[in-house]
Amino acid sequence: MTAKVLLLEDDIGVRFTFNMALQEAGYDVRAVSNCADAISALSETLPDVLVLDLKIGEEMSLPVADYAALLRPDIPVVYITGSRLFAGGELFTLSRNIRWVLRKPVNLADLLSMVDHVTGRVATAAAS
Repeated sequence: MTAKVLLLEDDIGVRFTFNMALQEAGYDVRAVSNCADAISALSETLPDVLVLDLKIGEEMSLPVADYAALLRPDIPVVYITGSRLFAGGELFTLSRNIRWVLRKPVNLADLLSMVDHVTGRVATAAAS
């Protein structure tokens, strides 16, 4: 069964790149650009992992992670951020499902390896 990824990223170029890399690695990806669409997507189909940009415009995506955790308490979240907020690891205290934080610019091999790790997949050839 193909693992499902919900990708939340407001930058169209980054969203496209991450989406393509995850699809080429064999993931079923739902890519959205704002928190409202992410919440709506979670209401329709629960993914196996969330890949969330921390800052979506002026919003924080923490409520998306919290909503997903209400639906499935063990759902893993991988955060991506270019922000200097929570540089000391405080982000991990704000949501119980955060498994990793990747700092921008994100190396695609790191992204794929982390998604493979949290979904239990063996590392993909694309990530090496």
